[in-house]
Amino acid sequence: MTMGCGENKNSGIPEPDKIVPAKNELVENLTDDGYSVETFDTILDTDFSGERVYAEKDGKYIDICYGLSTSDAERLFQTYEDKYKSDGYYIIAQNGNYVYAISDKKTFKSCGFKSTDNVGQQNIRE
Repeated sequence: MTMGCGENKNSGIPEPDKIVPAKNELVENLTDDGYSVETFDTILDTDFSGERVYAEKDGKYIDICYGLSTSDAERLFQTYEDKYKSDGYYIIAQNGNYVYAISDKKTFKSCGFKSTDNVGQQNIRE
């Protein structure tokens, strides 16, 4: 009998769908926390297919995209870096098929993120 071998072939690799809150959960969490929340079926000035949620409260924000292909998410990350790099941000990330920029840890927690684990690219400022 072998213990722990082959039971989970993704062992140690983060799963973005378990880290990033579902769109409805994120919108509900932020609305309950007093953020003004907008949803879009376009992503900035790009031709990427997906959904975007932007929420803001007292100058704090999250800008997140759902429903991207992996290749679009990888390319969109650069757009988000360019847009938000001069802002005071906490995290800019491409995590699997998600791309997001979040201003601060409190907003990150309010959204319902499970961790900062990532499969892709990210910049974090402590």
